[in-house]
Amino acid sequence: MINRLSDQIRDHPFVRRRPVVKQFIKFSLVGVINTATSTALYLFFTRLANLDPLVANALAFGAAVSVSFILNKRWTFRDQQRRYARQYAQFFLVSIIGLGLSEAIIFWLHKVRGAHDLLAFAVAVVTVVFWNFSANKWWTFRSPGLTLPS
Repeated sequence: MINRLSDQIRDHPFVRRRPVVKQFIKFSLVGVINTATSTALYLFFTRLANLDPLVANALAFGAAVSVSFILNKRWTFRDQQRRYARQYAQFFLVSIIGLGLSEAIIFWLHKVRGAHDLLAFAVAVVTVVFWNFSANKWWTFRSPGLTLPS
């Protein structure tokens, strides 16, 4: 069933004509894995370890960065460049900025506005996905000579 759905998505004319859509879908699937890991750790840290939501979010983030880098480099963007250290540093910087956005969203929604921490966390995740994809596609894993879209 999953293979059939994957084939239908891959072969859909909209996706076939727009490689960036295919990459975004792959990036999102890697994100699902990372989000599940991050969420499980967040719940562990906040519910069992009784850590503050901002601390828990930072720790959960830290656990997912390396796996995300490898999966996105190899599978999502199919990057063959051997600039691992530089790309990892760029990926990490993009992720840190994403973490800052996430922390700001959680702080504002949960601490300032009084929203449930899981709602604030979900809003942060959705927002940061778009930032991370765009920055990594056009900066971290950019092919040499590729220019940014106008």
